[in-house]
Amino acid sequence: MADTFKESSDNTALYELESILHSLVANDTTILDALTQMLATLHEVSARLEEGQARLNTSITGLLTEIRTLVLAQAGGQGKEPIRSQSRARLAITDGFSTENPEVGLLAYLYSFLPDSTAIDVGAHVGTVSDRLLEAGYFVYAFEPYPPSFERLNDRLRANPRFRAFPLALGRSEGVMDLHIATDLSAMAQRDPTLYNTLVPRPLFQDLQFTQVVSVPISSIGQLIQKGTLPRVAGVLKVDAEGFDLEVLRGLDDADIGVVMAEFWDPTHAFGSASSVTLAELVAEMRSRGYRWHIVIYHLDSEGVISYYCNRIDTIRGSWGNVLFFRDRSIFMRAFEWCQEVIPSTLHR
Repeated sequence: MADTFKESSDNTALYELESILHSLVANDTTILDALTQMLATLHEVSARLEEGQARLNTSITGLLTEIRTLVLAQAGGQGKEPIRSQSRARLAITDGFSTENPEVGLLAYLYSFLPDSTAIDVGAHVGTVSDRLLEAGYFVYAFEPYPPSFERLNDRLRANPRFRAFPLALGRSEGVMDLHIATDLSAMAQRDPTLYNTLVPRPLFQDLQFTQVVSVPISSIGQLIQKGTLPRVAGVLKVDAEGFDLEVLRGLDDADIGVVMAEFWDPTHAFGSASSVTLAELVAEMRSRGYRWHIVIYHLDSEGVISYYCNRIDTIRGSWGNVLFFRDRSIFMRAFEWCQEVIPSTLHR
């Protein structure tokens, strides 16, 4: 009703202007009075427009206030159902490992979207990650060069028909290399030192040092594909080679793998201070192989932080983590959306 009244008023004003113009033609002596009336009418129209805009602004402000109040009420549990439950996924944390290693949860999630269900686990240790991948549905090829760890891995998972284990290190070429064995020298012995065994010795913690060397056989993914040991096409490659990850990637040859995950350390991290491999080098290698997109999931252990960012080559000071590489943008977007729901993001400017 108010809008109809406003339109009627504006039409009346225009009619008055038209009448004034006719009077200008009919009688030149009234020009000054007519111009005065025109100005007065224009001021009236302007005032009406300003009044209408003010009413519109007031209405919009009131509407925004009502929306904000509704959102706060529902977020605070005053509504029938929180808005978050309507728009975001429900997050289930099954155990401590899932909390501390969201990367593995992401690989398990991607099983449903990858065209191939094969997973290659390099640096499988005692099978914690392999076990999760098997639960997700993957057929897992696991590689662990340290004999005691390999025995535990094989004993744990060999009954699964979708599991194959190999006592091998992987790199760029075939041969034999020295595996440096870590020992926990602390009185408490709270960590498993075999997690830190590596083909490339590096600084460790003061109470964690390399104390012996074991010769182990080494091959490459490309050579194992040629021999028929591995399929050329796989859904996932997870690499945790304690500083040797770049060499594993350089041995891929023409392997066709949907998602590749490798470990990195920031140069200021205790483990990365003497490492010649950086996130930038990992990214450069994988981009040369057609992996145009990547997600960095990093950890700051001293601050209890786990966060992520995408498609950058720099690292957060003091961090370590895993970088996931993608050839297929649709799979990258699936992974990105999962990260949005599960992990706090890091924004750069």
